[in-house]
Formats: sequence, structure tokens, C-alpha cells
Amino acid sequence: MISSRHIEVFYHVYNEGSLTRAAKVLNVSQPLVSKTLAYAEHKLKLKLFVRHARRLSPTPEADILFKHAAEVNQRISKFNNIAENLISDPSSRINIGCTPSLGLGLLPNLLNRYLKTHPGTKFNIVNLQSLDLEDQLKELTFDMVICFNPNDNDLFKKTVLHSGKLVLIASKENPPKESIFKLSRIQNQPFIKIKNLKTNEAQNNLDDVLKKKSIGVNWIAETETIQVAKAMVEKGSGYAIIDDFSASVYDDNISIHEIEPAIGYQICMISNKEKPLSVSAQSFIDFLEKPSSELEQIIKN
Repeated sequence: MISSRHIEVFYHVYNEGSLTRAAKVLNVSQPLVSKTLAYAEHKLKLKLFVRHARRLSPTPEADILFKHAAEVNQRISKFNNIAENLISDPSSRINIGCTPSLGLGLLPNLLNRYLKTHPGTKFNIVNLQSLDLEDQLKELTFDMVICFNPNDNDLFKKTVLHSGKLVLIASKENPPKESIFKLSRIQNQPFIKIKNLKTNEAQNNLDDVLKKKSIGVNWIAETETIQVAKAMVEKGSGYAIIDDFSASVYDDNISIHEIEPAIGYQICMISNKEKPLSVSAQSFIDFLEKPSSELEQIIKN
């Protein structure tokens, strides 16, 4: 039998095509890499590489094994990353992952109110898209994540911070005539699409909802951020659909319209049940788990 270390060495030799370069990546000596690889070949009873001058060429057997070695190496890297996150100093700061739009609108309200009663608290804020935030939370990178409609996961504890509805936004120079916009009409308008805009409808994003309703869109641009969509709407490029919370933050320069039928969303705080939390991080989570009416007042102010 070979160990994960032998698989790791094989993976890097295959990737680098050289014992010397693989040794440099692994931060070990070249003779040790050579010895480890030879042992792996002996135990597997397979020739994995053929030497050509200074370069190693993988055998067909090595090509087949490499994709499996890549999966093992990825798991090893993930394991090491989680271990590093576990031993990092938990008391120095609270690590929060947040989507870009919530980092501009919601999070400042929450942090400002919390700092009034907990002065001296330090926060490290990282802005990513929701799916990336959830992946990072699985690896214990963050103490908590604030995002739209996270996927159901037994590993996460979820607290709903705010519930609302999606709205249509348009430029003030060319708004729709009606205050309540029928969703079916969107297919006749130039549309700025926000990728993976989450909704309450069975964990589907807006694209899925529109497809289920057989509503096509004439999209002229797509973006990952609400800010870019809003900027294009302001210039009169077209309409966009965003959450009503973000729309209220930007309402000075855009026209906001309810959508029919209504499409809901949630803003949630999620934490990893396996993550050891500092006293400060737990205190902030307790603050976010206030009764909904009290938290809504903080969010709106």
C-alpha cells in the first residue's frame, strides 16, 4: 500500500515533469522525491515515468492515475487549509465574508451599531459572491458569512436577518409607466442580468424562475455585481432586477418598481458548526440573532 504522501509526490512530479521542480514545490530534497517515487512504483508494480534527457514523461498508467491523484491532493490541500484556519489566532479579529452589495448597504449598519456597545472590536471583511463564500465557510475561513439565500447545508447554522422582494430598477429618465411591473413584460426590454441572483423559490436563482415562467429576456449585459447593473441602469442602458434592500440604498438615482408576480429573497447569516469561535465572534453572532423586529430596526437605520 502507498500513503497519501506518495500520491502527493507522484502528483507533483507528473505536474512538473521534473524531480527537481517537484522537490522545489514540496520543499524537500530531489533524492527524497526520487526515492519516494521509486517506492510508489515498486508497491504499485507499475512504471509511472520514462526519463527523456532532463524530463520525465508519464506512462499511460500514470495518465490514468493522475486524475485520481489530483483529487487526493486537493483534499490534502483542503485539510491543511482547515488546519491552518483552526490554529490561527481567534481572538485578534472577527472574520466576516459578505457579498459586495451587502458590504456596502447592510454590513455598515450592523457594524456601526455593534461598535457603539463593543468599542475596540476589530473586523476583517472579505467580499465574494455567495457560492464562493459558502465554499470558504466550509473550509473554516470565516467566523460567519452574510449573503443572499444560502444553500441548505447540515454543516451550517442559519439565521435570517431580513426578508424582502425583488424589484425592477430603471433610469429616472426612462422609467416604466406603471408602478407595478408585470414580469412578463421584461422580455420586451433591454435587460442587465445579474448572475446567480438568489430567490426564495426552491433555492432557485432568478434565471431559473424566469425559465419556469417561460419568460425570455433580451439581456444586453450580464454581471456578477449589483453595483455594475445599477450603474448601467442609471445611464439608461436598460432595466435590471435586484433586491429591494439594495435598491433602497441607491434610490436617489434610479426608479424602483414592484414586480408582479412577487419574488421573495432572504438575507441570512450562516456559520459553520465545526468552527471554534472566539468570545468576540460569538458575541457578534449573538447580536445578529436578536429578535427579528429589533434587528430589522437596526438594518433599516
